[in-house]
Amino acid sequence: MLIYLALIETEEEKRKFERLYLEYKQTMYYAAYRILKNVHNSEDAVHQAFLRVISNLDKINEADCHKTQAFLVVITEHIAIDIYRKQKRENTLSYDELEIYIADMSSQSNEDTNDVINAIAKLSVNYSTVLRLKFSQGYTDTEIAQILDITEENVRQRISRAKKKLSQLLEKEGESE
Repeated sequence: MLIYLALIETEEEKRKFERLYLEYKQTMYYAAYRILKNVHNSEDAVHQAFLRVISNLDKINEADCHKTQAFLVVITEHIAIDIYRKQKRENTLSYDELEIYIADMSSQSNEDTNDVINAIAKLSVNYSTVLRLKFSQGYTDTEIAQILDITEENVRQRISRAKKKLSQLLEKEGESE
């Protein structure tokens, strides 16, 4: 952790980062491990995520907040996905690996909610992530663009395409019942 702290200038930011590190390092590791299934690569993903967090410390208001945890997990997941893609030279993840993206919504037992959760799990990583950030976590398009390091227009396009694809999946699911 000393390496990270050396990259931070103010004492207040150092304390904030230290709280984040101690509070979320294990959660971030688990998020990376679920995707990568490899200890070393998961540790690399967490390390890269913390380096990215340092450059985004000003976006984090409270260290022990649900949105903060979601923000850190999303950063970690995206880095893990990048590592995964580099290793496999593939563009998408399998259905089993996508299940982690709907964890926040899975606590509701409503049948309709389960249908939506299952449909979201079938979406690509790009689509499921923007939907979760926008509608589950409440981020704005601008914040999502910063988190994912894409343009706001790209965020809006992904949300639009994700909604369309989700609608198609739900209609298809409804017809098969």
